[in-house]
Amino acid sequence: MPSEAARKRLVEAEGFLEEAEHLHNERISNLHTLTKLYHAMIYSLLALFDIGDIGGRTHAEIIGRFESEYVRKGAFDRSLLDALRSAYDVTHECDCAHMKQPDDEEIERLLPVARRLVSDVGSLLSAR
Repeated sequence: MPSEAARKRLVEAEGFLEEAEHLHNERISNLHTLTKLYHAMIYSLLALFDIGDIGGRTHAEIIGRFESEYVRKGAFDRSLLDALRSAYDVTHECDCAHMKQPDDEEIERLLPVARRLVSDVGSLLSAR
């Protein structure tokens, strides 16, 4: 059974996913949609690792831990890690005028992957 912190993080991840789907459906902003998708994915990892307070950890460290503890061991598909890293790269750049905005195809590619990661983490936590 997941801890209270893990359940809270998973609920937050699901909320970010719903917000991303709303932004995408309303065609409000691909950058904002991608940011919400990234948050859905990273919060699902916070749930997976039972992190209530991120403290001094960086997102890059959490993603690296996900790779070493789950992806390399075959518990999660590498495509999830690749999508997470792709979203990380965009969301951690400066918000500059020259920054490439995510296109519709990128959002369409990331939406189902983010859904799957949040769902898979929820399933794994429920099975514990």
